[in-house]
Amino acid sequence: MKKLISLAVPLIISQLVAQLLVFTDVWMMSRLSIMAIAGGGLGASVYSIVFTVAGSTVGCVANLIAIAYGKRVSQPEKGDAEVNRSLKSGVLLAVLLTLALQPLFYLMHHLLIAADQDPQAVVLAMDYMDALKWSMLPTLMLLVLRSLVSAFGDTRSVMVMSVATVVLNVPLSYLFAFGLNMGLAGLGYGTSLAAFIVMVGYGYWVFTRPKYRRYNPFVALDQYKLGILLPLLAIGVPIMIATMLEHALFSAAALLAGTLGAVSLAIHQIAMQCLNLSWNIAFGLSQAASILVSQHMGRQEPDMVKRYAKLGVVLVTVTSAVFGLLVSLKPEFLTVVFNVEGDALASELVAQLPGVMIMVAMCFVVDAWQLTAISILRGMKIVKAPTISTAIGYWLIGFPAAWVLMSVMGLRGVWAGLGIGLAATGIMLVVILLRELRKMTLQGDTDLDHSEHQTLV
Repeated sequence: MKKLISLAVPLIISQLVAQLLVFTDVWMMSRLSIMAIAGGGLGASVYSIVFTVAGSTVGCVANLIAIAYGKRVSQPEKGDAEVNRSLKSGVLLAVLLTLALQPLFYLMHHLLIAADQDPQAVVLAMDYMDALKWSMLPTLMLLVLRSLVSAFGDTRSVMVMSVATVVLNVPLSYLFAFGLNMGLAGLGYGTSLAAFIVMVGYGYWVFTRPKYRRYNPFVALDQYKLGILLPLLAIGVPIMIATMLEHALFSAAALLAGTLGAVSLAIHQIAMQCLNLSWNIAFGLSQAASILVSQHMGRQEPDMVKRYAKLGVVLVTVTSAVFGLLVSLKPEFLTVVFNVEGDALASELVAQLPGVMIMVAMCFVVDAWQLTAISILRGMKIVKAPTISTAIGYWLIGFPAAWVLMSVMGLRGVWAGLGIGLAATGIMLVVILLRELRKMTLQGDTDLDHSEHQTLV
């Protein structure tokens, strides 16, 4: 357990630091104007969707590198070659996806207008996205570097890198937005410049370390061929689809909340921030478990694979349950945090928020289950069945349940439906995980019987 926790804690802190970066951007938007919050929020949401397509695919390189890292124990040369090839595939895919997705930003103005968004908010959103799009390549490259060092167990440097990004991003964004009077565009350029500086600095630090020097991606450039992408795409594309299905579910839930009025939509956004906090903690634990599972898959140690898979599920269950229990016991404390005195809608928010938050708290554990199970299965290179399960759980169970229950329970019904969908998905994924672990046990017993038979012969 100590190894899993020591690997997970820096990843959790890194996720929480990233959440802090979002908060500081929103705060600076609020210093510009209310319309800047609307336009910047719209731009950030759209960019997040586009980046998710690339990031969820490229991020799977961590598992390939971890498997190759585990293989180095028994086959050093073959393991090193696979680490090198996997790293180059991540770099190549980051470049290709950045180029492929850029045209979307040029079409986005027309798409947002066609989606009946406020024209003034669209103009501001485009100012922000046109600057923010330059952060895509350095951010994806940082994701590849993070994958390499995490697979080798050096997650502390990931935490330092995340903190450095915030330390650079806040003053740069403030300087561009307010010092140079660039507004929302300045926030985007500040983020992009910070990402570029950190990418260069972190890349230099990584590849000047003796442990990583042999994997320098700028050596042996003739190895960059489209064929090296196949193993990464085989894992990454199904995971990207599953991630998009989840994002689409919560986006659809936001639309349902919007039909119930401004107060319900505001409460929904508060609820999402609480779920995101729980998710970030579960993400760090699940990533650590996934990396350790991948390492022991590469070493062909099924007992250790089962150990870290089960330990990962247990830890996220306990931490998410504790977090959910705290919110359930005192949900009204959020009304103190988010209440705005003098606002005409404040009393309505105060009255509704505690009941909704109890429903949200019930989602924490099942959301952690689906996140952890799919991460561990990815570490075992099992991605097709999990993707099908997410489609069924989210869209054939979760969204219809939210739609039906909304008419009976309002926003509480929307979150009850989301909880049902997450629970169905989480249970299906945990069942798939247990089935695959059982297969490993049976396979191990078969191999042992075969070995004993050969010895007797």
